Amino acid sequence: MKAITHRHRSLALLAAAVLALGSAGVARAAGDEPSKPAEEPAKKAEPSKDAQKPTAKSSLSHKYQFGFGFRAGSGYRVVAPYDEQDCGQKDSDGNNKSVCGSLYPFWIELSPSFGVSDSLEVLVDIRLPLGSPDFTDSNGFLIAPGIKYYTDPEGLLKFFLTAQVVFENQTQRTNSNIKSFDVGIRSALGIQFDLLRYVGLYAQAGLIFGFSRWLSFLVDFGGGLQVRY
Repeated sequence: MKAITHRHRSLALLAAAVLALGSAGVARAAGDEPSKPAEEPAKKAEPSKDAQKPTAKSSLSHKYQFGFGFRAGSGYRVVAPYDEQDCGQKDSDGNNKSVCGSLYPFWIELSPSFGVSDSLEVLVDIRLPLGSPDFTDSNGFLIAPGIKYYTDPEGLLKFFLTAQVVFENQTQRTNSNIKSFDVGIRSALGIQFDLLRYVGLYAQAGLIFGFSRWLSFLVDFGGGLQVRY
């Protein structure tokens, strides 16, 4: 009986030893596995350099601005009358000259305008003569509606070109044979320096070609100030 009890005890001790060895092996195997690195938090996407740059929009465009220009100038005019008409000058024999030329009287111009787009303005030039009458012995009033095109509308310094229709009326003083009304076309090339969005200085040279009363060519030069709002 004692031999059987001793045998059972030995078997129990052997089983306990086997279980202990198995547990140690499992623990060792678990400890040998490399730990997985902790996942790094996702970095916030940085905006690209192009996205960081603000959209640069110049404030010097005249789009949707009302303007008012004031300028002064003078010029030179050449006239070729139709059918030997009197153009106000005589030759040495006392006959009417076939071509007359003279300095154009000093003038001021008022020029209201509106910017319909970045590059285009619609305008009306109103010319008032201030100097002595020219060879026609008359004082002229000129109105010229048209458009003005800017080559670099958003730039500080910009060139412009105009295309206009001219209506001129000259009140004759002594020579009733000279017609008082004339129609023509005008183009002016100039440069403008915009100090601010609301103020600019400019200078221009223009050519007026008249053809209703007679063939005439007027080259004028002027400069002035434009204010806008």
